[in-house]
Amino acid sequence: MRYATTLGAGLLTLALTGCAGVLTNNATAGQSGDDNTVTLYAVSGPEVTDPILGAFKSKHPGIKVNRIGLPGTGEAFARVRAEKDRPLGDVIWGGSSELYTANADLIAPVELPNDAATVAKDPDHIWHATDLLFQAIAVNTDKFPDAAGHPKTFADLAEPGYAGGKVGFATPKSSGTSYSLLTTMVTLHDWDYVDRFVKNARMLDGSTAMFNMVKDGEVGTSFINEDLGAKWIDAGAKIKLIYPEDGVSGQIGSAGVIKGAKHEAAAKTFVDFLMSKEAQQIMVDEVQRRSSRGDVPAPKGLPPVEQLKRADVDEKWAAEKKDEILAEFDDAVKSAG
Repeated sequence: MRYATTLGAGLLTLALTGCAGVLTNNATAGQSGDDNTVTLYAVSGPEVTDPILGAFKSKHPGIKVNRIGLPGTGEAFARVRAEKDRPLGDVIWGGSSELYTANADLIAPVELPNDAATVAKDPDHIWHATDLLFQAIAVNTDKFPDAAGHPKTFADLAEPGYAGGKVGFATPKSSGTSYSLLTTMVTLHDWDYVDRFVKNARMLDGSTAMFNMVKDGEVGTSFINEDLGAKWIDAGAKIKLIYPEDGVSGQIGSAGVIKGAKHEAAAKTFVDFLMSKEAQQIMVDEVQRRSSRGDVPAPKGLPPVEQLKRADVDEKWAAEKKDEILAEFDDAVKSAG
């Protein structure tokens, strides 16, 4: 059965306006009796979290943050679910908003002061926006030098005999980036588009391969998270970023207070700080990701968010129907093979 989206019906409200972490042994997580301690389950790596944790330490020296790094949002929520009856963590930070919506029973609904300043808001106050991350089409300009033939839309990538050759694409089972791209494809063009796209796709095991293969010229075209693409271009990589004119895929990076957290007050302080102008300026200047706030401009080399035509993906559908969507994608790949 084919699953379609309901455009404009998502939970997302998008309004466009103008090394301090302390590593803790997993076994001792959350066992401190100190109310001024936050046990943080961090999905993003230290290159994202450490600059902001350093600023938090300076701003709130009385609150100790125990950072526990986890390899992915799925693993983080699996841990929180396993600890549901006796929560050991206080905050989960990282990953896209639809996964927080899908696991809303594990997150405390809390309204925080800085929520009002973010351009993406959860009306149920489960997730709190910490950054915005869009995906662009990446073209290797050595491998695919004819600018006139570069794709302008998702639709271009599904044309028979696509001039750029195979399009690198990570399996969405292992790549959150590709899952966002897949739900965007279905939203914009439905499943018949996916059936055509996978015939032009070179399927890869993960996002890293998808990013690196276009940078290294092993494929002419792929997808990339815009922040990484911009960094590589600054470093001299022969790639070009193209934001699809028919709709741009994106993720709302999020954080949440774990339901039943032992240190709830400190957890709220921490999550609210992540959305503060101070922390968001660090997100732009040092992490080089877009701020979730409307009053902090985009990093150098990235277009203002107002210039992007963002695909209106139904977040509830993407979260609740993930297994069915992945199964349908697998069927498309098998049929194309």
